Amino acid sequence: MSEESESKQSTVESVMGKIIGKIHDHDSSSDSDHKNPSSPSSVEAKIYRVLGRERPVHHVLGGGKMTPPHIPEVHLPEEPFLQVASALTLELNQALKLLRDIASGRNPKKFLMVIAASWVLSIVGSWCNFLTLFYIAFLLLHMVPVFYEKYEEKVDLFAEKAMVEIKKQYAVFNVKVLSKIPIGPLKTKKV
Repeated sequence: MSEESESKQSTVESVMGKIIGKIHDHDSSSDSDHKNPSSPSSVEAKIYRVLGRERPVHHVLGGGKMTPPHIPEVHLPEEPFLQVASALTLELNQALKLLRDIASGRNPKKFLMVIAASWVLSIVGSWCNFLTLFYIAFLLLHMVPVFYEKYEEKVDLFAEKAMVEIKKQYAVFNVKVLSKIPIGPLKTKKV
């Protein structure tokens, strides 16, 4: 078994040697008038290099003699981060207070606005999926300011008429529905 594998290996080596010899003979016959084919530099020059490089990648990248780059130390002051955290905390607390007021029903106007906005979003959401809705909102956020700048007078006139009509409708709704809902003080639980 070992003799068979040794004979296959020697056959492969002899075939490879013949192929290399043929390649060198062909290269040396075509360049015989220019260079000495036996010189090592001419053999290395004829080796095909990827991307036309003339030196091995190891030498191009420094041959293991590169020094690590100097990375400067960065010191960030603590004060701006504390100011940002403080501002975010203040804004978050105000938003939570607004949500608490809306949910408790203390401000019926905002409460009804949230209900109406949720209702409109659910209707629009049933027409298309979230990604399409997000894309439409993205386009509107970029197009509406341009159109407003171009048609500012017409938009302002229309918005003023719409606000007057909305206030009329709210006044009627307030008299007929909201004024009949009893709103008492919130009961506090004793611990």
